[in-house]
Amino acid sequence: MTAPALVVLGAGLSQRPLIGLARAHGIATCAVDGRTDRPAADAADVFVHHDFSDLDGTRAALAAAGVQAVGVTSMGSEQAVVPGARLAAALGLPGLPIDAALAATDKVRQRGLYHRHGVPSAGFAPARTVDDALAAYDALGPRVIVKPTDGAAQRGVSDVRERAAIPAAVEHAVRHSRSGDLIVEEHLDGPEYTVNAFVLDGVFHAVSVTLRDLAPEPAVGICVAHRHPCGRPAADVEAIVDVVRGAAAAIGIDDAPVYAQVRVTADGPHMIECGARLGGGSDAQLARLVVGVDLLEAVLDAALGRPAGEHLRPQAVAEPFGHACFVIPDAPGRVIRAGAGEAPGLPGVHDVGFYHQPGQIVPPLTSASGRLGVLLITAASDAELDARTAAARAALDVMIEPMEPAAAAVAWAEQVRREREGAA
Repeated sequence: MTAPALVVLGAGLSQRPLIGLARAHGIATCAVDGRTDRPAADAADVFVHHDFSDLDGTRAALAAAGVQAVGVTSMGSEQAVVPGARLAAALGLPGLPIDAALAATDKVRQRGLYHRHGVPSAGFAPARTVDDALAAYDALGPRVIVKPTDGAAQRGVSDVRERAAIPAAVEHAVRHSRSGDLIVEEHLDGPEYTVNAFVLDGVFHAVSVTLRDLAPEPAVGICVAHRHPCGRPAADVEAIVDVVRGAAAAIGIDDAPVYAQVRVTADGPHMIECGARLGGGSDAQLARLVVGVDLLEAVLDAALGRPAGEHLRPQAVAEPFGHACFVIPDAPGRVIRAGAGEAPGLPGVHDVGFYHQPGQIVPPLTSASGRLGVLLITAASDAELDARTAAARAALDVMIEPMEPAAAAVAWAEQVRREREGAA
């Protein structure tokens, strides 16, 4: 016997708000994830333990679980974009065109489209070998970024400042690449911004532009907070939005959310990446609070084939200053306690969530996995936002048993392996 359900690819903390929204509307949900003990697994009506990148296997697993998909969606997961498009197409459900999904997740293909359509972006070259990367460094250096073409969450990324570091950077990137394909990019100097938007019937609706506070070196491009307002003049914000509008059109996004990263150099805004998904750092929830646009509702409507326009009109908000602020442990290690403590009762604190639970490992901050949790906070001014954030951080009930970074990385990899095998 089958039952209708919205299929959500991924059961991490990022997917929990979408699952909760669907259930609040009386829509049954089925979360599909290749790892066990995921934070949102128990939030869905049905949890299917399967690697959603396996299309045929996912369809079989859904059938075995008695699930009749009425829509396919996700949020915060770059790895779910292409599988989601393919699953929706196979089931005859609304979804992103597969070509657009591939362009939004393949960094070489995406950069090529930027250059072809005149979207400002960094110089780049594809690579598969050390020799390829060395040749790219010679053309693009003296400082380049090396990363997998199919990577996500800053995994496998290196900031290379000398030619001798290329072999190690290639090895690091290959370790985190499913295809073995890499990209070498010219490094761009300047602050970084996130644009959240939605393309509806081919019309680009900008929702929010936030400043990306980045972790200090040696972390590479890891965001520690999305802050609104972004602090730039209106003309600069419009220029940032225009670049993302062009990027979304070049990729072929016509009915989907947009999550983009832009770097503003001395020559103006340049595209870094444009994803066809909601962000995973509470960006959509932040936009609802500080701009009054409900991207979660829009994504839910799009997955179900319903008009989404009504949710893209901004509503008045009480506190337009806010951020999604990540909780970064002092050192990697085993989680002893990860609790909200008294933070939820403090002024301006809207949500507290943790990616890692007691007993699990927080790895070194070499990717987004090194973030312990996230706070969602609003205020009436920048100064008040900072004060509220400090108070909320102090009120958390967190304890980490520290480990040496190398040991924590090994323990993290073993934990992920066990979860994927269902042995966690």
